[in-house]
Amino acid sequence: MGTEPGRRELALACLDYLDLEPADLVRVAADAGFDSVTLRAAGSVEECRGDLGRDAARVRRVRRALADTGLRVLDVEVLRLTPTLTHDEVARVVDLAAELGARHVLVVNSELDAEEATDRLGRIVERCAGTGVRPCLEPMPFSRCPTVAAAVSTAVPAGAAVLIDALHLQRSGGTPDDVASALAEHGADLVPYAQVCDAPARAPDPARPREEAVGQRLLPGQGQLPLAELLSVLPRDLPLAVEAPTRELARRSPADRAAAAIRAVRDVLSLD
Repeated sequence: MGTEPGRRELALACLDYLDLEPADLVRVAADAGFDSVTLRAAGSVEECRGDLGRDAARVRRVRRALADTGLRVLDVEVLRLTPTLTHDEVARVVDLAAELGARHVLVVNSELDAEEATDRLGRIVERCAGTGVRPCLEPMPFSRCPTVAAAVSTAVPAGAAVLIDALHLQRSGGTPDDVASALAEHGADLVPYAQVCDAPARAPDPARPREEAVGQRLLPGQGQLPLAELLSVLPRDLPLAVEAPTRELARRSPADRAAAAIRAVRDVLSLD
């Protein structure tokens, strides 16, 4: 399945679907009208059905679902930069991403200082060479890489990209102008895709930012994040992944959640 010329690629992010078999996520996304998905392959805090892990049978089922639907994989997540992250774990995730045709592998700096993170990320970039997979560092305010500026200073020397998430940008005190400045300095290739959702202007509980990120977001257009401004500074053909686990939709079926997600992002893009 190819994206129509002039239309953004829309991906369904896996964060809201970790209770679902990955092959089923692919089919749900296809039925809803998405072009691609993101998939979990490592880094889960606790065991979940949505993690491909080391399950070869799950991987085979995902490959069949991708072939049957024509969907693509936007990214495979997540490599967490910690002192215990091994070369073998990096190799496994990168090889799996390449096997599934993923274009990116998502990286989060959980524990390393900036110099160590750049070095470790550079080695991940080296491992990705020739695979068609590009590492993308995601700044998150509750990580060791909290801002766009911190991500740029780590990723650029390592040869990696930066992933922009609308919620994390806002909660870190960043603005779309910060993204625009980074793109102007380092080029459009710095940010190969973005994650979108919505949220209130102020966090519901600033002391618990991770809880909001993993389960209290809003669908695009339902909150007060400056999505229009963010979209205006991003390239018009930049792929967007809808990552919006919400309390409102938590009890609805995966199909209903996916349908609501694509309606919401299409509505926002129609105003873009």
